[in-house]
Formats: sequence, C-alpha cells, structure tokens
Amino acid sequence: MKNLARSTVIISLAVCSFFSIAVAQTPPAEPAKNLYAIEIKTGSAWDTTKPPQEQAYMREHSANLKRLRDQGSLVMGARYSDKGLVVLQATNAEEAHAMMAPDISIQNKTFAYELHDFNVFYSGTLQSKRRVPPVGAGNTPSTATGN
Repeated sequence: MKNLARSTVIISLAVCSFFSIAVAQTPPAEPAKNLYAIEIKTGSAWDTTKPPQEQAYMREHSANLKRLRDQGSLVMGARYSDKGLVVLQATNAEEAHAMMAPDISIQNKTFAYELHDFNVFYSGTLQSKRRVPPVGAGNTPSTATGN
C-alpha cells in the first residue's frame, strides 16, 4: 500500500511538472485584430497623361500590397471607379498606418489614402473573378443544355 501511495505521488508530480513546462512554453496570445478599410485614391503626383501601369512607383505599390498579403495582413482588395480599397487586419489604426508607410507610391504622392474603421455587418460571399461575363456586353445568359 505504501508503494502504491508513493507511486501515485511520483506520477502526480511528473504530470504536474509536464503541464507546467508545456504552459510555460506556450507563446503569449496575439492581441485581437481589428479591420481597417484603406481607400486609395490618385495623389497630387498622379500623371493624367499616363495609364495606371505607367505611373511612377506602380511596381513598388504592387510589391507593398503583395508583402501585406504574404504576411496575412491584407484581408481583401478591390478596385472601383478610380479608387482602390484594401482591408487590413491590424491591432490598431497606428499599426494599419505603419503597414502603409513603406509604400513609396504614397510617400511620393502618386497615391493618397484614407483609413477608416471597417465593421462587417454581413460577410456575404466574395469571388475574386467573375465566372460569367456580365449580360449586356455582347453576351447573353447561358443555360445548360445537357449535351
């Protein structure tokens, strides 16, 4: 009986030691992330005589957006009218501004941006590309014929 009690104590101490080591090695939780809408507009250095792909610092701008995608901070991106919209995931607005700071196209005023809190009320379903061309552009809706 004494050996059983001693074995139980030893096993209990070993289990407690294992869990305390595992807890001590668990990295601290990341702070909660917020969403920020970054509305990108043409800046004062935008050259109206050139198409977008020929604007100063366009490649660097694209590289900055790719960097944000690769690090998991850029949640979504879109274009509308003559503007762009990216949604960033950041701890706070200062961190979101810091993500945009390295963009040389913004530093040199090819683009300008505004940052806004982004509060999702309906997540919906987004597709990155249209699967069917829009009706009215010389296209008609297609139907399955079973052929």
